Amino acid sequence: MKILRLLAVFVLVTSSILSFTSIAEIYTWTDKDGKVHFSDKPIHDEKVTKVKLKVNNNIAKTVTQDSQWQQDYNKAKQAKAEKTQKEAKQSRKSKGYCDNIKRQLAIINRGGRIYFMSPEGERTFQNDEQLKAEKKKYTKAYKKTCR
Repeated sequence: MKILRLLAVFVLVTSSILSFTSIAEIYTWTDKDGKVHFSDKPIHDEKVTKVKLKVNNNIAKTVTQDSQWQQDYNKAKQAKAEKTQKEAKQSRKSKGYCDNIKRQLAIINRGGRIYFMSPEGERTFQNDEQLKAEKKKYTKAYKKTCR
């Protein structure tokens, strides 16, 4: 069993070494019928051209932390995170504002006598016109901000 494993490792290492060192040349020629042929062995009877392999230089370079692209990406990512936090904070504020408007509308819609306390501690009751104006004001604010 040990010998079989060693033989497998030997074959694997040998084949990988040979595959790296045996880069074949490519030859091309056109026969009398106009058909183009490619081969790794030149043909003596035909006019053979050796194909030069081109190196692909379009491979992407690795991105480092110092690259301009990475810096721009990090700035955009940070700006997006800050915008998201700002929107979340605004949403929380807006939610509190909307909840307050809802409470005021509920008080007005409930009916009855509604009053405000003056700085001196006296109650000032609102008449129907004032209640309608307050309801209109809160409804408009709710539609503008909370929907």
